[in-house]
Amino acid sequence: MKTNVVPLYNKRSFTSAEKVLDEVRTQIFRDGRPYKEIAGLCGVSLSTVHNIGSGKTKWPRPTTLFPMLAALNMELQLVKHRK
Repeated sequence: MKTNVVPLYNKRSFTSAEKVLDEVRTQIFRDGRPYKEIAGLCGVSLSTVHNIGSGKTKWPRPTTLFPMLAALNMELQLVKHRK
């Protein structure tokens, strides 16, 4: 598995969105751009980016998360594993 890939499923249970959001938060800080610029790139409010970056938001909507991933040069991959 790639080192920058966050598994959303393991044999025991689905993981929460926390691991995905931790990666997004990490990338927000690594990116170094102001929240306002990231918000403008993904079409969400400044407070939305701040709340995700600070950890206040726990379950962002896909319509918020997917554009933010794109603005941070990240992608979400869904892979079906064979049994």
